[in-house]
Amino acid sequence: MGRGAVQWQYLMAAALLALLPVVILFFFIERELVHGLAGGAVKG
Repeated sequence: MGRGAVQWQYLMAAALLALLPVVILFFFIERELVHGLAGGAVKG
């Protein structure tokens, strides 16, 4: 590999590790998020 070559396997592994907690958190708060958005959209 050249000096300027991107080591994609390490970049993708780091991206996956950075994204995994966000995805897990989204699954836990998805119901509350949808409930809040739907409640805020109702005129009353």
